[in-house]
Amino acid sequence: MRGHINDCLRTLISSAVNGYGLIASAWLRLRMIRYSRNQETLKLRYKINQDTPVSSYGPRVVESIQQAAANAGWRARFAQTSGSTGKAKEILYTKRRLLSLKLTFSDMYARACRAFQIKRTSLYVFNSFQTDASLTSLLLYETTLPNYFTTLQAPYRAQHTPAIRALVSKYGAAAVRLWILTISNPGVLYSTNPSTISTFFDELATDWHRSSKLIRDWYETPAAFPPEVHRIARRLASRDCARRLRQIATSESPLSLSICAPAVEAFICWTGGYVKPFLDQLDSHLPAPRYRLIPMYSMSTETIETLPYFRGNDVAFLPIADGVVYEFIAETNEDSLLNPHQLEPGKLYAMIVSDAYGLRRYQTDDLFLCRRKINGLPDLAFVRRRSLQYSFTGEKLTAEQLSTVFEQLRAIYPAVLAGRFLTCIPSHAAGGLPHYTLLLIGHHPVDDRDLIAVRCDELLCEINCEYRSKRASGRLGRIECTHTDIRDFAETFAGNSTWETQFKFLPLIRNPVLI
Repeated sequence: MRGHINDCLRTLISSAVNGYGLIASAWLRLRMIRYSRNQETLKLRYKINQDTPVSSYGPRVVESIQQAAANAGWRARFAQTSGSTGKAKEILYTKRRLLSLKLTFSDMYARACRAFQIKRTSLYVFNSFQTDASLTSLLLYETTLPNYFTTLQAPYRAQHTPAIRALVSKYGAAAVRLWILTISNPGVLYSTNPSTISTFFDELATDWHRSSKLIRDWYETPAAFPPEVHRIARRLASRDCARRLRQIATSESPLSLSICAPAVEAFICWTGGYVKPFLDQLDSHLPAPRYRLIPMYSMSTETIETLPYFRGNDVAFLPIADGVVYEFIAETNEDSLLNPHQLEPGKLYAMIVSDAYGLRRYQTDDLFLCRRKINGLPDLAFVRRRSLQYSFTGEKLTAEQLSTVFEQLRAIYPAVLAGRFLTCIPSHAAGGLPHYTLLLIGHHPVDDRDLIAVRCDELLCEINCEYRSKRASGRLGRIECTHTDIRDFAETFAGNSTWETQFKFLPLIRNPVLI
C-alpha cells in the first residue's frame, strides 16, 4: 500500500516538474532575446573594459578571488578543482551562489523532462558517499534526512544519513545503490562522469554476490536492520518493490536494470571531451532506444560554461548562464576577443569568462566547437583542454597527440582495449630515465601490455618529432604500460578517494609519479 501511495504522489510531482519545465523554457527564450543587453550590463558591473587583460589561473586570479572573498565575509567558501592537471585551484562560492547552481540544475532538469517527455521524473544521482572539498560535495552536502516529498523526487538524498552510511561501510556503495534503486524505482539516472554509472553496472555484472548481499539480508532477516533504515525504505517504497527485492535476493546471476528498476527510461551524463570509451561501455548496460541519453551541459568548478536549449529531442548548448560574461579567442587567432555573436560555425574557440566571484577575463583553457547558431547564439560542444601538455626535455607531449595515438591503438587492438580508458602519466623513478607510463584502465588485466607499449612508443615518435629525437638520444626512456581499475587509478594516481564527484579522466595526467 505504501508503494502505491508514494507512486501516486510521484505522479503529481512529475506533473509539477513538467509544468515548471514549460515556464523555465519560456524564461530561457526571453533571456536569449535580452542576451546582448545583459552581457553589456554585466561588463559594466564587473568593470570589464578594453584594457582588462586575459588571465590564466595564477597570482593575479588568486588575488582577485581573495578580494571577492573578503567582500563576501563569513559567507565565503571555497571549492577545489580535482587537480588532475596540476595543483588544485580554489574557487569562491557563497551560499547564494550554491543556491543559484542548484536552481540552474533544477531548471535544466525540468526543461529536459518536458522536452524528452519523461513520465516519471524521480531522479537518482550517483553522488559519492564520501565528502571532500569539491563543488559537487558542497552542492550535495547534508547530514539529515530531507522532507518526505524531497525523498520521493530525489531518493539519493537519503544516502548521507548516518543509517545509510553505516550500510555503505558494511555492504559497499554498489550494494546500497542497488537497494535504493530497487526500492524507489526512479525514472532518470544522473552522473557527471559516465564512468561512475558504467563502473556501477560493471560491479553488478562481475561481483553480483557482493552487490546483492544487502538485498538478500534485507529479504531474509529484515528485523536485523535498525528502525531508521526501515523508515527510509518506507519513504522510498514504490509499487512492486517487494517483488523486485525478492527476485534479486533469490537470483544467483546478475539481473538487468529493467528488472531491478523498470521505470528508468533516461540517463544524464557528460558527453564531451574524452569520455567516449565509457559512453561506449554504457551502451551495453543502457542500450538505446530503451534508455535515452540526455547530454549534460558544460560546467567547470570555475563557472557554468553552457546551458542546454531543448527543441524536442534536439539539444544545443549556449553560453547563457546567469551572471557570467562570455568572450572567446579563436584557436587560430589569439589577437582579438570575440563576443558570442561573432563566433562562426565549424571553428574552434577558447572560452574566456568573467563573474562576480573574482574571475575577470579568466582563461578557462577549454576549447569548444561552434556547431551552429541558434537565434544568433553559438551552439558550443566541448572538444578538449587547450594547453594540456607535458615536457621532460622539451618534447611537449600534448593531450591532443595522445588522443590521436590512443585512437590508433584502439584500431590496432580493438578487442583488448574495448571498454577501457587510456591515459599517460609522466614517470621518473630514482636512478632511471624519465619516461611516460601508459595506463590501461579497466576491470581485467591485459596480457599484451609490452606489445601495446612498444606500438604506443612508435606512434608517438611518428606524431611528435621532438619526442622521437629525445628517444633516439637516450634522454627519454621507452613507454611502459601497466593495468589498473578505475577506483585504484583515481585513488592511487590522483590521490582522490571521491573520484565519482570530481575526478576528470584525461588522456594526459600532468602530475608526475615515481614509477
